[in-house]
Amino acid sequence: MVNEPVEEGYTKAELVGVYGIVFRSGETEYSYGAVMLLKGEDWGKQVLPIYIGKGEAEAIARAVYGVPTQRPMTHDLIVSMLGALGVKVEKVTIDALISDVYTATIVLAQEINGEVKRHYVDARPSDSVAIAVRAGAPIYLSKQLKRYAQSEEKFIDITSEKI
Repeated sequence: MVNEPVEEGYTKAELVGVYGIVFRSGETEYSYGAVMLLKGEDWGKQVLPIYIGKGEAEAIARAVYGVPTQRPMTHDLIVSMLGALGVKVEKVTIDALISDVYTATIVLAQEINGEVKRHYVDARPSDSVAIAVRAGAPIYLSKQLKRYAQSEEKFIDITSEKI
């Protein structure tokens, strides 16, 4: 299967990393989460921060750093099942920010009788990235999301605290 050129309006992205963060929700109350930083290849020093749960961040980090688990985790299982069915994760796209929620699509490709059939699956960005990293699939960002990008330097204090 040959990867189709990326659709107009998207830029190839790299996962800068996932980082644990602490939110202050009161005088003495804190909540814990994570941020996933993605950078468009033509975004310079700008990154798109997507706030995710600690569990989702750990799932991505396990794939990035090749941390073994005793049994397949959910994203490993999904990629394994797709492979067993002859379906390839072609790419994932982070598409939009709607009502403060990022949307993403996992693009699957399957060759049937010499023709490639594509399936487009709505997904959370964290699941999409976790699957893309495991499958070795590229990640693309909608160019419209650049307006939500922030200076990478804003995150300099947390980038040493990778999950």
